[in-house]
Amino acid sequence: MLLCPDDDVYRVDAVWLGPRGMTLPWTARYSAYSIWLVLFVSILLVEAGLPMHVSVPPVWELVFSVLATYALTGVIDHDRPLASVWHLVRAEAGAPRARKSGHRVAVGTRKIRVRERSLL
Repeated sequence: MLLCPDDDVYRVDAVWLGPRGMTLPWTARYSAYSIWLVLFVSILLVEAGLPMHVSVPPVWELVFSVLATYALTGVIDHDRPLASVWHLVRAEAGAPRARKSGHRVAVGTRKIRVRERSLL
């Protein structure tokens, strides 16, 4: 069940819609712009450090950073800020895992019989 919050502050995202009468074709929170910029610059720095070719204009870098920003802002909101998501990822990555029970199975192909089939 999805409940709408009672407080009007949480109903409104802090977005910039553009000049009066001419809005932008997208709506994004102010935090999304900074997240996008950090992701875009970090992708460019990784590509500059690796022996990769950076095209001009950096189209794929823009696409990857927009998609990553979209994924992150889907998780981040006023109740769950970016710092808590980062701590959650670190805790999940470092958490002890239970050992997988079971035994390994070796599969061989020597006992499989293959017959010729006619296509008619």
